[in-house]
Amino acid sequence: MQRILLFVLLLGGSTFLSGQDHYAWAFKTNQYDRSSDFSDGLAIIQKGFKRGYITREGQVHLAPKFNIIDAYAEEVASAGYTDFKTMDSRSGYINRAGGWVIEPQYEVTSPFQEGLACVRLNKLWGFIDRSGTLVIPAKFTEASTFSNGLAPVQYQEKWGIINPRGEWVVEPKLDYILAEAEGLFCVKIRDKWGYIRPNGQLAIPPIYNYASSFSDGLAKVEKDGKYGFINAEGEFVISPQFDMVYSFSHQLACAQQGDLWGFIDRSGQFVIAPQFEQASSFSEQLARIKQNGQWGYISTKGKMAIPPAFDSAYDFCEGLARVQQGDQKGYIRYTPPTDEELIIDQPKANPLELTRREIKTGHHIRLQSSRFTIKVFDHNKIDGDIVSMNYNGRWLLKGYTLKEEAKAIVLNLDPNIGENYLLFYADDLGKNPPNTAAIVIDDGLEEQRVILNANLNQCDIIYFEQK
Repeated sequence: MQRILLFVLLLGGSTFLSGQDHYAWAFKTNQYDRSSDFSDGLAIIQKGFKRGYITREGQVHLAPKFNIIDAYAEEVASAGYTDFKTMDSRSGYINRAGGWVIEPQYEVTSPFQEGLACVRLNKLWGFIDRSGTLVIPAKFTEASTFSNGLAPVQYQEKWGIINPRGEWVVEPKLDYILAEAEGLFCVKIRDKWGYIRPNGQLAIPPIYNYASSFSDGLAKVEKDGKYGFINAEGEFVISPQFDMVYSFSHQLACAQQGDLWGFIDRSGQFVIAPQFEQASSFSEQLARIKQNGQWGYISTKGKMAIPPAFDSAYDFCEGLARVQQGDQKGYIRYTPPTDEELIIDQPKANPLELTRREIKTGHHIRLQSSRFTIKVFDHNKIDGDIVSMNYNGRWLLKGYTLKEEAKAIVLNLDPNIGENYLLFYADDLGKNPPNTAAIVIDDGLEEQRVILNANLNQCDIIYFEQK
């Protein structure tokens, strides 16, 4: 059985503000007092004491009308009102249209996760299900959301772990517990930090002055005033030698040495030298850095992607970053240099050799023939999306404008390649980002259709299997 990979990358482009900056304002938000990063296609906006949502195009999705609002999770969001005379709040949950699915009846609400949400009643926390039924009584002084069927909670000044039935999996005897990550809980025991397994068994002794949850197989810890990284066995992979570090992302971690920040690899060596006044972890292949009092962005190769030009800046989320420049505030898009992305043909190249973008989990489709046709066309609104297409390392199209009519290309599987793939590259986002393409795969016996979505930093993949 041969495994085939259809690899889809839709990258956006836009008019640069300058020939070297490689960014453009997506839209301004001066009409609002505040806004948030994007999550699940929406960002929170605030006008006075009222909050609502905008879309990635800057259009109002839900006009500001709530005092309390949170990002959507499992298709619902916390929302509610505050009496500013008494400072009492009532919160519930709304759907995408802004209608109540659970009436505002709680003092505080948290996002749903794994079908449960922690809510506060009479200054104590419990858990409700999607119908609003209180399935775990409100008896905890603090609580966290569920992850992998477990939730840390505080009861009578000590922390433990419960299951979805409210039963103790780990009795409340710890001083603090962070949410589970990569199979371990970071815990505080008598002013020191260590790690336990989900059953409460000690995994790494509490010997650190500070510790964080595991991420990408490593956790940052502090010992004797310096920070380093340990693995899941508690062994130092990177000895404590830095004044501060952030967790690894894109195989790099932001680290402070003296007054300057740089980026280290997993061996602990600086691959981007300490040279920045401040810096943050990489997000969507870009990291915020501060030089001469201004914020900009660098790439994972250490190149200046967007030179420092902003008074404040936040991470890229879903292809957009919040920034302020003088009296202008809003969101920008990043457009990588064309010569860095559209490289020359590399026959039989691994798709990861052709792009710096992250890859989604993807779709899975079975083919019945080694000869098939790919049909590609713009999905929904025709707005000028421009794409390029690469098959097994060879560019089939460059700078092609997606149309309502399908563009058909006949392809044959290469039996000498472990994973055959087709890569779509968008040279321009068009008028309504992000790019969305419809792909029809016809193997002569069956047609299958997939809708693909990707942004400047993320790819869609379709895996195929052929008998």
